[in-house]
Amino acid sequence: MSDSQERNPWQGYFDWQVTTLMLARDLHDPIRTGDETAAEARRQEMEHYVAQLTRNIVPADLWSSGQAWPPEVLREITTHTIGHAGEIIEQGFDDASRRVMPPLP
Repeated sequence: MSDSQERNPWQGYFDWQVTTLMLARDLHDPIRTGDETAAEARRQEMEHYVAQLTRNIVPADLWSSGQAWPPEVLREITTHTIGHAGEIIEQGFDDASRRVMPPLP
């Protein structure tokens, strides 16, 4: 287990969400190989989106309790993450607005 996962047991799950959404976005708006600035900006955008998505779903008392999240909460987060990735893939990348992330729940 990595140091970050020992401090935050949800880090692997968060990374999965970010990666899933980044891959969906990359289908329509790929980042040039070697463009580390664009890659980091994309990652930060997705991390912010996933953090907001998760905070909108996880009840505040559960968020701050340090307890394991129940399966129904994880299912809802997973459903939204996969659903949003599907919406991004279906919609494609809208060059006019430069915004493809679906609205948060």
